[in-house]
Amino acid sequence: MGLIFLLLVGAILGWVAAIVMRAEDSRGIQLNIAVGIAGAMFAGIVLNPLLNGGSIVEGSYSVDGLLTASLGAVAVLCLLNVLRSRETR
Repeated sequence: MGLIFLLLVGAILGWVAAIVMRAEDSRGIQLNIAVGIAGAMFAGIVLNPLLNGGSIVEGSYSVDGLLTASLGAVAVLCLLNVLRSRETR
C-alpha cells in the first residue's frame, strides 16, 4: 500500500509541476509525471528511513513521510528543469 501511495504522490506532484511550468506538449507532462514518481519513490524509500521517519513502503504513514516524498519529487523535478533549460541554450 505504501508503494501505491508514493506512486500517487509522485504522479500528482509531477502533474502539478507540468501545469505550473506550462509544459503543454504531452511528452513534457508525461516526463514530469515520471520524474515526480521517481523522486517520491527515492525519497520515500531511501531518504525517509535515513531521517528516522520510518519506511512508507512498510506502512509507516506520517506527515514527515509525505513531506519527504514531496520534497524528493520537487527536487528531482527542479533538477530536470535545470537540465532542460541548458539543452535549449
